[in-house]
Amino acid sequence: MGKRQFELSEEEKAVLQQAEQVTRDTYELKRMQAVRLYGSGVARQTIESLVGCDERSIRKWAQWYRQSGLAGLKSAWQGENALKLGRAQRADLKQRLHEYRPKQVIAAELRLSRGEFWTVRDLQIVIKQWYGVSYRTLDSYRALLHECDFSYQQTEKVYRSQPDAQTVADFQAELEKK
Repeated sequence: MGKRQFELSEEEKAVLQQAEQVTRDTYELKRMQAVRLYGSGVARQTIESLVGCDERSIRKWAQWYRQSGLAGLKSAWQGENALKLGRAQRADLKQRLHEYRPKQVIAAELRLSRGEFWTVRDLQIVIKQWYGVSYRTLDSYRALLHECDFSYQQTEKVYRSQPDAQTVADFQAELEKK
């Protein structure tokens, strides 16, 4: 096998090491460590066992680093739903949710709830109405509710055919009289 062509200067190693300290993305950290170790002359097998990757990945990441620097190792993935609403839209959504009740902005025939508190389904309706965005899963809407400082609570199982507590109490009182 030929001599390794990829070598890092001390300055480049220091920059990579500093970036490793601040990144919160484990995949970025893995790439940065692999490139720093590879560029420092550490044996490929050692890097593979430390970082948990294969030779092909190490070479690919080193190539990305040579082409784009540190930016080449950054994660571009933001999650499938992450960028459907931008930061400004999310801030606007938060403000609107705190400012209005569902019954004020959703037509009665579209609402599933009474409209006093925001539900996942209500949020789904207004996001489509206000921003033209639909998420695939209800978990995305729950995450948005949480991000807007609302808690998500499961609905209570109350059967509409079951009489309310007052009706039951009146019935029991009537039975006791007889």
